[in-house]
Amino acid sequence: MINTFPIWLIIIDFIFGFIMLILSLKFILNLFINEDSKLIIFVFFTKLTLPIVNATSKITPNFMVAPLKPLYIAWIILMIRLYFLPILIGYSYLGIFAFVFEKNIISIINEITLNLALYLNYGI
Repeated sequence: MINTFPIWLIIIDFIFGFIMLILSLKFILNLFINEDSKLIIFVFFTKLTLPIVNATSKITPNFMVAPLKPLYIAWIILMIRLYFLPILIGYSYLGIFAFVFEKNIISIINEITLNLALYLNYGI
């Protein structure tokens, strides 16, 4: 499936998918952890997402509260991934190209769990 698309498009999709995942995790952390927290994982995600949020400050509405901005930017990246990237290779790929990054992550997780199950059952 991945071999049918240009490598530059897959790299762009993986970068956008990774950024979208980081921004979504930052929003989820904002739901449960105070913004002034010194928790290591929260400080890490804050330092990781702050340049992205600052770079996209021109397209985010001013009335939006700060904890919602990572989710809004992740949604914009999702729209770019779903509609703009397939247009670059033609309209016929509009539904086929969706979520290459996520499909790859799921296949890796599936392979790991199957190998773990084989190891636990048969000791291979």
